[in-house]
Amino acid sequence: MGTGIVGLFPKHLETCLRTQMSRVQTLWFRNFLIAVALLSLMLTVTSASQDYYELLGIERDASTKDIRRAFKKLALKMHPDKNQDDPKAHDKFVEINRAYEVLKDDDLRKKYDRFGEEGLKDQQGQGRWNRYESWQYYKTEFGLYDEDPEVVTLSKTDFEQSVFGEDIWFVNFYSPRCHHCHDLAPIWRKFAKEMEGVIRIGAVNCHDDNPLCTAQGVRFFPTLKVYPQNEEFTGKRKLQDLIKHALWLVKADVHSIWTGNFKKTLLAEEHKDQPWVISYCGAPEGSEAESTDVAHAGCLDLEDRTKLAAILNKVVNVGFVDCTASAKLCKKLNIDESTIKFYPSGKKALSSSSRTFELDEPKSIASEVLKLLPDISTLSDEELQSGRDDLKSGQSDEAMLVYFMSGKEEHEIELRKLPYLLKHMTVGKFNCTQHLDVCGELYLGTNLPKVALFRSGGAHEFHHGRLFAQDIAAFARQSIDSRLHMLGPESFPDPVTGGKELWFVDFFSPHCPPCRQMLPQLRKAATRRTDIHFGTVDCTIHNALCNQHNVRSYPTTIMYNDSKPHMNTGYKTAEEIVDFIEDILHPTMVSLDPTSFRNLVINRDQKDMWLVDFYAPWCGPCQALLPEWRKLAKKLNGTAGVGTIDCVTHGDLCNQQGIRSYPTIRAFPFGRTGNTGRSDYNGWFRDSNSIFFWAHNFLPSIVETISRSNFRDKVLRSTDPWVIDFHMPHCMPCQQYQPEFEQVARGVEGYVRAGKVDCTQNQNICQQASVNYFPTVRIYRGTHKVGHSQNWYGEQVDKTPSSLIALLQKRFTQKLSSSKNIKDEL
Repeated sequence: MGTGIVGLFPKHLETCLRTQMSRVQTLWFRNFLIAVALLSLMLTVTSASQDYYELLGIERDASTKDIRRAFKKLALKMHPDKNQDDPKAHDKFVEINRAYEVLKDDDLRKKYDRFGEEGLKDQQGQGRWNRYESWQYYKTEFGLYDEDPEVVTLSKTDFEQSVFGEDIWFVNFYSPRCHHCHDLAPIWRKFAKEMEGVIRIGAVNCHDDNPLCTAQGVRFFPTLKVYPQNEEFTGKRKLQDLIKHALWLVKADVHSIWTGNFKKTLLAEEHKDQPWVISYCGAPEGSEAESTDVAHAGCLDLEDRTKLAAILNKVVNVGFVDCTASAKLCKKLNIDESTIKFYPSGKKALSSSSRTFELDEPKSIASEVLKLLPDISTLSDEELQSGRDDLKSGQSDEAMLVYFMSGKEEHEIELRKLPYLLKHMTVGKFNCTQHLDVCGELYLGTNLPKVALFRSGGAHEFHHGRLFAQDIAAFARQSIDSRLHMLGPESFPDPVTGGKELWFVDFFSPHCPPCRQMLPQLRKAATRRTDIHFGTVDCTIHNALCNQHNVRSYPTTIMYNDSKPHMNTGYKTAEEIVDFIEDILHPTMVSLDPTSFRNLVINRDQKDMWLVDFYAPWCGPCQALLPEWRKLAKKLNGTAGVGTIDCVTHGDLCNQQGIRSYPTIRAFPFGRTGNTGRSDYNGWFRDSNSIFFWAHNFLPSIVETISRSNFRDKVLRSTDPWVIDFHMPHCMPCQQYQPEFEQVARGVEGYVRAGKVDCTQNQNICQQASVNYFPTVRIYRGTHKVGHSQNWYGEQVDKTPSSLIALLQKRFTQKLSSSKNIKDEL
């Protein structure tokens, strides 16, 4: 038997085999031993493959920022540059680099969560996972702003919902490899600290999020853009220039107050019950402080007043009084030097009910002002339950925003802005340490603090973003009209397991970036499909429920139609989700199995045609194709059958069909049966339009092919009207127009004849007709007398199918009617 694999077994076993077994038996047992050895080897390799999350030392619901921080920490410790005496250092680093590259990418992470490393086999560009940067790169360039709390690191997960809201954002699109980006970094950090609370300062790492940067029109680094206007900043990148531009963007009002408008301004209907901060600058004429530096010590300049107004926008009014010009007013208010005062309301500005600040820094003043605002009310368990019951029963339609806390939270002062930002909602806080049972029923546990919005009808939803007043207010405004239900074991609807109601359920983790990205899209979809119930399940809380529904990655969205689950793959936007639901309710494509494939495709009638997508569920390109495949089915609108075959479930069928890669798109053409004439799609693009143009070549056509031998007699001397498509086979616009011209031909069938001329084969026709670009569409009206000929040029018209059909119908239906009447009379 030799050595090798058998050498893994004792020598006496080999001898026994030689002496006691026949040649056939020996060969059989040798194969058996080889199989056992290979299985053992596979198990060894499998056991050596460590979980990516364990490699990086993170939880499975870690955020992108957490993943990057964990990898950076390991990279600085395990980099081969720092471990030159370890021969395995390179292999160890490649392993953690691979884990990082997969987990930082939302799509790859989802595939890994669902299918493990098996799901990554088809991934393009895996070579980069074996390459890495120098130790110095990870030390000085990697995650440039990760440790700066004032700079918000944005990614495709939260970019759109963050910057296209009500707040002003100044965003730095950078690359860690860019020298100018590193030069700007210290200035950007100072700028973020100066403007904290005034506007939002963000940064996008274009090395990690290149598609996002490309979509935002970023062509060089660093690029600075202002949102929601989506305008590029082209000024100087100096600190004062950035501050000046940012303050120019601020829309918060600083009220200029003088003797003549003091009462009118402060007692105006919209201001009289709101708090005020007023900066009094200078001193009245004749006061002791008039000619001293003290007169200006407590005065806020224009820049600081604007900053303060922005930080307190919609919460506290900010005003300015020049006491030199309005000396009478300042004397009446007993202002004898520059100072800053806080009034609880406009009505109390003339009274002694005020507070003087010795501070002159906007952030510090704003912080002190917020401390003087009324605290949001603390709800008792009876008040919380009563409010929820009233919303559920319909006795109240005023939404209730509740801040669930464990004690004194650091964000609590900031949250005093909320009643002013959400005037049409009840805002309160609830202490879970005093009411463990109530918070337990909401599955809050130790996951505090947490903000929930309770809506009319009894549904509620949790905020999973940043705990700043503006972010919470944006969530509340977006969610108040949402039909999204938070579901748990008790509230998970019975229709899912056996009823007739329709449910679309999102199983998610609040720490998962793609999950947070999808939530706003779900809210939009819920407003568009009022016939469907929408729900979410937090799998970090209800893990058993998620396991019960075979959820292995986040987000997993499932449509339950008559208790049958349909997993949504690749549909992320509201429009795509709505389309997916429509396809489930009114399917345009068929999920094939061996029996239906044989009956519908192989044994099809010669008048039928089928397009089939052979796919594997773990295959990334397959998942990307699925939405386009559904669009293709809609485009074909029944002219061809459109189906899919899961090659993991039906592996034997795919092997019989010779499927070697996924996805394989195959046409089973018109006019044939069985596998005869089948054709695989080899196009570069797998979008619905490209596949549609390819598939059109296999469909029956009612457009006649016209050549130089019959163009004169069939078209120019015809009494019937014609519409002609002059084209070239290798011209991409011509290929794309063919299905549209087919639509025109069918739209005018019966009264206008449709033809096409290939100008590569019939150059003389196209030259005679002066066709200079392709495709060109011409109308030939038809001769009035038999034997006469029309002009070669005809009439050039707009190619758009809808307008062309309308034109032809308007011109030639009457001619058809007249012709028909003459024939009837004869």
